[in-house]
Amino acid sequence: MTRKYGMSSCQAEKWQLFGEIQVKGLLFMAERLILVAEDDEAIRHALVDVLRAGGYDVLQAADGEEALGHLLAREVDLALLDLHMPKINGFKLLRIIAREYPGLPRIILSAYGEERERVKGLELGADDYVVKPFSRAELLARIAAVLRRSPVRRISGAESLLFPGGRLNPETRCAELEDGSVTVPLRDKEYELFHYLLSHPGRVISQEELLLRVWGTRSSASETRTVAVTLTRLREKVGDQVAGRIKNVRGHGYMWDAS
Repeated sequence: MTRKYGMSSCQAEKWQLFGEIQVKGLLFMAERLILVAEDDEAIRHALVDVLRAGGYDVLQAADGEEALGHLLAREVDLALLDLHMPKINGFKLLRIIAREYPGLPRIILSAYGEERERVKGLELGADDYVVKPFSRAELLARIAAVLRRSPVRRISGAESLLFPGGRLNPETRCAELEDGSVTVPLRDKEYELFHYLLSHPGRVISQEELLLRVWGTRSSASETRTVAVTLTRLREKVGDQVAGRIKNVRGHGYMWDAS
């Protein structure tokens, strides 16, 4: 079994997944994932450096299309968006986020003097804006303030649950397969979604209920994609044997088949 700094193999894998940050000689695991979408390479790298030094995990995109790809693939906690990007500009990306990921906090990056564009960005759903050139302290403070105003991550899945071929470990928040010999790191919402399904075997659970109980948000037509994307990632991680028990009940929701 792999060990790293006294952690279990699953914890070590999560450490590698989220990245190591060193501050005042101490290592800790970043818990928030921020998407930086900025086409200017120098500015983007500066943003990434500041965020990583501030304890955040970071995804970066050079254009709006790449940013949208990240949103489809990962569960992001906040998006930091330039307004003038190729392929999909910041305004269009804000509209897409408002429609497809309405609960995602977003901050726009704008040049000094672009007041009209900042107002338009705020009208499209941005939570705040940062003016370039930006101050490191102001950027981190604005991000922290927006995250504080966002829905608090729900703490769920406190007890261990067994399923055919494995169990969910509440301490490491991993899926342990094949009697614990294989550990699969899960992101928070993947773990909580899996736990909720396992807690209600044989019952069809609507997307609306999952959004309320796992994400803590009310349902809208545009939010249902959030459940589907998270389930797709979960199925890929746990393998065909386990994934096959997560049933799509067309027109009604999802069900864990415990038979």
